[in-house]
Amino acid sequence: MFKNNPFRVVLAVIIVLIGMSIYAGVNGKLTTLPQEIMGAMAVPFKQATAKISNKVSVLKDKYLDIDEIIAENEKLKQQNKELMEKQVEYDKFKIENEQYKEFLNTQNNRTEFEIQPASVIGRDGQDKFYSFTIDAGEKDGIKENDVVLSSMGAIGIVVETGYNYARVATILSPSVNVASFVSSTRDTGVVNGDSLYSNQGKTVIKYLPKNTQAKVGDIITTSGMGEIFPKDLLIGTIESIDKDSSGNYNYAVVVPVSNIAEVKTVFVIKNYQVQE
Repeated sequence: MFKNNPFRVVLAVIIVLIGMSIYAGVNGKLTTLPQEIMGAMAVPFKQATAKISNKVSVLKDKYLDIDEIIAENEKLKQQNKELMEKQVEYDKFKIENEQYKEFLNTQNNRTEFEIQPASVIGRDGQDKFYSFTIDAGEKDGIKENDVVLSSMGAIGIVVETGYNYARVATILSPSVNVASFVSSTRDTGVVNGDSLYSNQGKTVIKYLPKNTQAKVGDIITTSGMGEIFPKDLLIGTIESIDKDSSGNYNYAVVVPVSNIAEVKTVFVIKNYQVQE
């Protein structure tokens, strides 16, 4: 009879229940026995739930921290961008101010013309003679054939004007002719661009005498002849000298005092009065 397994299980449960009832009766907890049983059974589940809840809370806090970090990082990026933009503006004004000072120091005694500062705002990528556009025009009193300078010397002339802009052809262009001389010998010639040298940022002074004593390193300046370029503006220095194809004159390759392809700030000579 006791060899039947289901019967043994039922008998064991009855014995356990009787034992628990006797224990509860002795200790006065008979009415709370079911609750204690349920409570005991619920403990593992409560522990597991508590652990899960704690992990969820930690993950929540962690992701909240990440969101705050991302937001703070974006804020810092924006602040850094604004600071960089301010630094660029500061550097631009600093460079321009230094160039203004340098130029004015060399032109303090010039009374035959006025100066209009301007910035280069565009370049013609198809023009191998490095023409450019500036942000000053007719409203600033600028006219065609006004001479354009860098802080170092002459670099071109105005060839077209608009209300608030002007286009400049440089001394690297064959269309620009500048009456010039060699400062050491006073030999006269004409600075005129040449396509053979313009891509190297160089120009040429033509029609030097066959017996010129000019040499490499000599300075070329404007001679003041004509009604466009004032006298004694720097142009560049001689790099080499050779005879032209006719054999009647010499010519010299000239390196301008300014890197024309890179110039950013210029000065336009306006209201030039030819000196008698």
